[in-house]
Amino acid sequence: MKLTIEIPNEQLFNKIVWLLNAFKSEGLKIISHNKVSNINKEKSKNQFSEFSGIWKDRDITQESIREQAWK
Repeated sequence: MKLTIEIPNEQLFNKIVWLLNAFKSEGLKIISHNKVSNINKEKSKNQFSEFSGIWKDRDITQESIREQAWK
């Protein structure tokens, strides 16, 4: 059986990981655990949006990109 959970803050995350580690002797395996903050997710989205309109007013088509790629 597998379980995936999302935890709202780092303090609670650390407590739950500590608690789960106590059950390792009974055969519990922690396959992976990652600390991903919402701040990092938002920052990634903002960085991507900075590139919107980068090709505006440029005469670029899929065909022209393919032609240059094969040179």
